[in-house]
Order: sequence, then structure tokens, then C-alpha cells
Amino acid sequence: MSNQAAPEIPVTITFHSDWGVSTGAGIAGGVNAVVEKDERGRPVVRGTVITGAVREQAFVVAEALDGAATGAWQSFIEALFGKAERSRLVSFSDVRLPDSGSSDTTDTTIHEVVSLSVDQDTGTAKKDHLRFFERARACTLHGTATLVDTDTFGHSVSWTDDQRQAAEFVLALSGLLVRAIGSHRSDGDGLCDVRIGPAAAVEGRKAAETWCREQLQNSADAPPEPPAPDVSAAEAPVICAEARLSPHGANGGVLYQASLDLVLRSPVISYEVPFSSELRSLDFVRGTALLPLVHRRLRKAFGSQELVRDAVVNGDLLVSDATVVVDGVQGLPVPLVLSSPKVATAASATVEERDTDDAAAPRPRTAVLNRLRSGEPAEPHKPLRSGYVFPGLVPAGSNRTGGLAGAIGAPALLGRQSSAHNPLTGAAASGQLFLTRALPAGLRLRATVTLSERLHQVIQGRITEVFPTKGLMERVGSRRLSGSYGRVHCTLGSLEPAATATAPEWETDGTTTLWFTSDVITRSQWLGPGGRAEDLLRAFKDAGAHVALVDPKGENFSAGIRHRRVDSWAGADRQPRATRATICAGSVLRVHPADGADATAVMAVLARLSALGVGELTAQGFGRFVVAHPLLAKESLALAPLDQADMIGPGPRSTRQEER
Repeated sequence: MSNQAAPEIPVTITFHSDWGVSTGAGIAGGVNAVVEKDERGRPVVRGTVITGAVREQAFVVAEALDGAATGAWQSFIEALFGKAERSRLVSFSDVRLPDSGSSDTTDTTIHEVVSLSVDQDTGTAKKDHLRFFERARACTLHGTATLVDTDTFGHSVSWTDDQRQAAEFVLALSGLLVRAIGSHRSDGDGLCDVRIGPAAAVEGRKAAETWCREQLQNSADAPPEPPAPDVSAAEAPVICAEARLSPHGANGGVLYQASLDLVLRSPVISYEVPFSSELRSLDFVRGTALLPLVHRRLRKAFGSQELVRDAVVNGDLLVSDATVVVDGVQGLPVPLVLSSPKVATAASATVEERDTDDAAAPRPRTAVLNRLRSGEPAEPHKPLRSGYVFPGLVPAGSNRTGGLAGAIGAPALLGRQSSAHNPLTGAAASGQLFLTRALPAGLRLRATVTLSERLHQVIQGRITEVFPTKGLMERVGSRRLSGSYGRVHCTLGSLEPAATATAPEWETDGTTTLWFTSDVITRSQWLGPGGRAEDLLRAFKDAGAHVALVDPKGENFSAGIRHRRVDSWAGADRQPRATRATICAGSVLRVHPADGADATAVMAVLARLSALGVGELTAQGFGRFVVAHPLLAKESLALAPLDQADMIGPGPRSTRQEER
């Protein structure tokens, strides 16, 4: 018997006719229905599609092996594909065309087909019923099926040899029963052979069938018990009996930080509350999703070492939100004190508005006013409330002279339509159409991992064991076990002392700016939700930085604050958590030391808090801010607008249309 993690199982799909998995969308002035494509513009069978097709046939296999509607094989299949009370144990990747190795990116696999509707009475074409839709030619695609070694709660899942063999057998047999995939199956499209398991490496369907017969003859009447998550191995953290590591004050020990770089290999859904039939996503990844990832890997390497086990509850480990990175520059949420002219001019046109796809073409600029430093503009302005600012970034095509302060933009979310199908008719089930929003594949994000000095001393010698130098693949976000979402390549940078020892200077008038780069959770004086500036100032006072809001002068702002509703899902309880009202990322305060406070000591505490956060749930990335950022010292700014191609590369035209 072996308890090693199961390797990836090869999956091969060979199509014998035209095929395509429709997206439910079309292109204006072009085809009425396009097929699913990967980031290369080539046709793909999403992991969710192959999972559904194989799962449907797996229950047919279970009934045949059990000889009844219920039995041991039925229970094994239910555990393998998951149910409401338990997450799935198998995850299919997207099944894709292999790389050709050629520099020619032109894809000849996809072609257009003309269709029309014929009147049954006259035998002639109906008016306005001419349609164009995409199809892919017969080809062979490759992917993998992974028997997961960690469930959605971070519990370890160990597979024995018997369990692996049973899973491979039932998946291989189920795959052979799949006869067609995609749309227009009733017209003969999508005919295919699906080969899963060791037999997939052998040419032809006959070899796969022979392998399944041999396994059937050698298999026992009943499968082994399916693997169960090892909940006993997860020892509960304990809050230290000694004084908790305090983030307050300037002499709380050295902090160590490292950048956690994420490259999205598939779309990622950063959880936001669904709206109607739309599964929404944030345009960043919360530290709430990344903290368990980092802590789980530390615990796996260090076992029950108490300091590592209790690192989160004792304030020794913190992970910030991950925001988009362009050309090595990390985006910061747009300060909510900026505004731009309400009437767009030619100078503020984007690449799309200029009707060109050339990212190197002359790029316009966006004139932005900083209301902390300037009064009411003469012309109508609109406040900037979303997106990211990239200080110092000069995109291709921008003039490097003339006072360009950086760039501004936001990643466009990818939209995918999906529908549940009736297994009896093969048609879409009524009322089961939904839209999924996700961060697109190819996007680069960056978070910051912060460690206390004592935790750094414990792990510094084995950090490459926790995060290999070349990086590693992880699953992040909602629906991460579906195979189509959540695959991320993670790389941890070197741990260096945080730049908190050198505190910024107060401005000549004794003020400074606090620019919040993540949402902030504070309490009111009655311990309820706090969203006022007074609640935020009280949180700073409790943390040792006694500051006061600057009195506004004339039409200048002294603060820009908005609010956001934050909801999350408790996987263990299988129900939503209580809603939190937060102060939104991008909020800005202009402050000065409160009466009687030592200005030097206050600035030292602010510098330390900028790395640790202020308010509640700082370990999960809430409460981060920047002190005295030079961008907010200017009265007006010139920013270059970014296109989606600047963030993930040019990509196929159809994919870019879908992302917009």
C-alpha cells in the first residue's frame, strides 16, 4: 500500500467530425455563435464540460457494476465527483490542442459554417433566419485529470494504490461511453473518443477498451472505500498565552516582507456575492484567499511546530491583497480624491476609441485633478472611483517627457456563459443559464507576505522548501476544483526587512496623506460597523498613531471616503458569513498629529502600521495604506490609459472582444 499523492492522469479527446463548445455569444457584424477558445485563440474543451460529460457516464458505469441503482460503486462515484456535503476528489483541466512549436500564430482549425431555417410548408428558406457560426475541424486534444491531494478546506487527502486504480478504471470506462461533446450533437457534430488513464497514452480506442476489460476481470466486486480528508492532522491553532505580538509602536521588532507573484494560468474567480444568475468576481484577489495558501504550505513543511501553527492567530503572518502588475509596476487603487473632465476629448481616447489595435501607436493622456491640492475646477469634472494607478509606468507609445506621472487602468473581467443540461434530452435545462465573471488568464498579480522576526528565524533556512525558487502551481478562488478556473503559478521573492525603520517626513505644513490600498474594517464607538472618518481616526489612535483630520481649506478636500459591502462564504458551515461594511480601498485622508502628540513618534507608528494594517482582519490584507505618497503631493497629474493588451498581451481579437 502506498499513501503517495496520485499523479496526473492523461486525458485525450479525438474528434472525428466538426465540433465546438459554444459560448452563447456572437460578434457584432460577424458570426452569430463563437466557440470556446483558449488564450492562443484555439478551440478548447473546458474542464467543466469534460467533467460533466464523464460524470454523467460514470453513474451509468456505477449502476452496471453494482447491478442496481445503489451500491458501493455508486458511493465511490459520488465521492469522486463530489456532492453538496463533500468537495470533489477529481479535477479535470481544460483539454487543449498541443503547441505546434511554430512561430506562426495563425489558427486554421476554426472555420465558419452557414445555416438557415427552411419553411416546412414551402420548402424555402425563412426570412431573417440566415446564421453564421463557428466550428472546429476534427483534431486531437490533450489534458489531464488530477486526483486532488488537498480538499477545499486545506485538509490532506491521501490515496492508496487500490483507490487510485479504482478511480483510473472508472474514469477510463466512463470516458469510453462519451460519444459526443459540444453543441449541434444532434446534427452529427462533436463525435469523439475520450480516453482517460494509462490507456490514453496508447494509440486507438481498441487499446483503451482492451485495458478496461483487463481491469474489469482483475477488479474486486466492490471498490475500496473512497479517500477521506484527514481532519485529524489539522491541529487547531492556539492563541499565545503571552502578550500577542503587537503591531503598535515603532519598537515592535523587525518585520520581514516578500512579494508573492501570481501568474494566472486559467481564469480566476475572486469571490464576490452573486447577483441573480451572474457569478461575479473582484478585479483583485483578497488576502483572505491567499493567507490559507501560504499558511498551509508552512504547516506542511514544519508540521506541528507551535510558532508556525499559531502564526495567523498570534499576528506573526500577514498576507496582503494581490493587485494587477504591469511591466513590474504594481497597481494601487485609484485615490478617491481624483477627478477628470466629464466631457471626453480626443486626448483622453483609449486605444479602442481610436479604432486601432496597435499598442505602440501614439497613446493619449488623461488629465487628472487632485482635489486635496486644488479647488473646484472651472469645467465639469467626474470623480474617479475605480481602476488602478501605476505610478511611474510609461506604457509603449507614451511620450516619456512632459510630466507623465504614470498610467491608469483596470483588468477587464472575462465573461463566460454556461448552462446545465438535461441528461435525458441533452438540451439545456430550463432556467439553468448563468454568467461567470473571472480575472483572465495571463494576468499578473502581486501580494506582499509579512512575517514577524521570530517567525522569520524559524523558517528562513527552509523557505525554498515551502516555496521552490522556480515557483509552483496552486488553486485559488471560487470553483477552483472545476479545472477551468483557479490555476495559478506562485513565486515567492526573497524575504527582506520591511522599509519601516525610515519613516517618511511630515510636509512643511505639518500634514501628510494616508492612501488606503485595501479595504479597512473598523468599529464604531458602539462596537458596530464603522465607516466614518472618525471611526478610522479612532482605529489609528487605538493603534498608537494619534492623528486628526486636516480642516479643509476653501474648496480643497481633506478626505475622500467611499464604502464597500464585503460578503464571504463559510465553507465549513456551508452558509454565508455576516456582511461587513468596510471603508473602500482608494480612500484618502489628509491628517496631522493630534494636539499633544509627538509628531516623530506618530510618523514612526504610521510607517509600521502601513506594513501591518490598521483595523480588523489585518492578517487577511485589510487595512493597508501608503504614507505620504508623492503622487498625492501634486495638484494635477497626467496619466496614460492602459489597454487590456498592456496587462495580458495582445491575444486573439475574439478573446479581447469577450473580455471587454
